[in-house]
Amino acid sequence: MYCPNCSQEQISDEMRFCSRCGFSLIAVRDLVASGNVLVKPEGETPQLSCGQKRVRRATWMLLASLALALFVGFITAMDDDFAALLLFPFLIFVIGFAFLLYGVFIADKRAARKKAAALQQQLATAMQAQLSAAPRTPELYPSRMAPIESFPAPRPQTAEMVRPPSVTENTTRLLDE
Repeated sequence: MYCPNCSQEQISDEMRFCSRCGFSLIAVRDLVASGNVLVKPEGETPQLSCGQKRVRRATWMLLASLALALFVGFITAMDDDFAALLLFPFLIFVIGFAFLLYGVFIADKRAARKKAAALQQQLATAMQAQLSAAPRTPELYPSRMAPIESFPAPRPQTAEMVRPPSVTENTTRLLDE
């Protein structure tokens, strides 16, 4: 088997982690063994979103209010003095219905917005910590050349101060003799 992260060939198919990069090979081995079909581990329950949890809670409130309304209805049928108690199941039903609407339309969007804000705050904190941390070692080695300011001033060339003699001067002297 080869590591999908770094392409390192593994010594044995029973390896749990890549010997080069440390990538977990357990899920890869299970995926290959199941014929490229993802299989969820047994006993793992799916996580419900915030909105789904609120809808479930609201549904239980609605069912409880209906059961309470039936109970109060039976009591009221026996004696009319308990008719005012029907207001209590009605209030629970209205509150449960409001929670149901909130869970369906608003809760997931609000949770996602809150999660994004928390992630952004965490990122800002991490960036601030990096900026205020001690300076890192430079990735490049310092340059080996000396800066130009450290060199002494160039010396004047004396050859430029005195005019060089002409080439023909020496040859004409020989002719004079």
